[in-house]
Amino acid sequence: MPAIGGKLRSSIFATTALVATAGIASADVTLGGGAVAGLKSTGAGDAFLHYEIDIDIKGAGETDSGLSFGASLDLDENAGSTDPEIFVSGAFGTVTLGAVDIATDGLGLPDLGFDGIGMDDDVEALRNAGAADVTYSYSISGLALTLSYGVGGTTGVDANEGDFGILLGYKFDAFSIEAGVARDDVTGNRGMGVELGYSANGITATALWAQQDAAVDTTGYGLNIGYTIDALTVSASYGDTDIAGDAEDYGIGFSYNLGGGLRVVGAVGSVDNADVWDLGLTMSF
Repeated sequence: MPAIGGKLRSSIFATTALVATAGIASADVTLGGGAVAGLKSTGAGDAFLHYEIDIDIKGAGETDSGLSFGASLDLDENAGSTDPEIFVSGAFGTVTLGAVDIATDGLGLPDLGFDGIGMDDDVEALRNAGAADVTYSYSISGLALTLSYGVGGTTGVDANEGDFGILLGYKFDAFSIEAGVARDDVTGNRGMGVELGYSANGITATALWAQQDAAVDTTGYGLNIGYTIDALTVSASYGDTDIAGDAEDYGIGFSYNLGGGLRVVGAVGSVDNADVWDLGLTMSF
């Protein structure tokens, strides 16, 4: 009898191991990320060395019925953050919980430089209001929808509760258009924006209009144009707002693809009347 019991236990353990192994085999854990390093000048003081390391960890799986699920961490050495996110995706769309962006954060201008000289910051700041910890996204036939909402992560009153955002986008041929609005439920501030895009034959163009309805309503706009030939991309950007004391922002930049995820990137421009530049490397792996 003890021998039979031992065989029975071994059989149970083996079956359990097979089930566990099958579960692991259907999962997918990936490790990726990037890094930047180079010299920067913000217009105040000497140029300085700047570097960042960003490691992305993502685990994903799929149910027998085709439902996708997973979680991710973004380990940013410079920011000291982890950006945890958990998602479930299916024919209904994708629901993501955690350190998510406001829906209108999808509107923006490409920045210049290996780390970004910041010429897009003033205009982009007007498109957002509030915060979010839940998003829903769905796309079909070129049409895309993103919703964001602030549920709050405490039992008490959370400053982000009730914040809401929506972004609608449509792509056709080489053109795209996106429009969105976000609202801070506590302050009543509202951010909104419209982005137009074009990409074909090595030419890219992005135009952004944004407005913030707050105690003082402010409006801004920006434009980026780029051209790629072989491994070289050159681009120019301009941005301005009607914020009191805010100066025009502009610059030119380049990116040269060395292959394998390594690029040499640099830019020079003017941001808030300060002469800025950067030159360095970007890496993706």
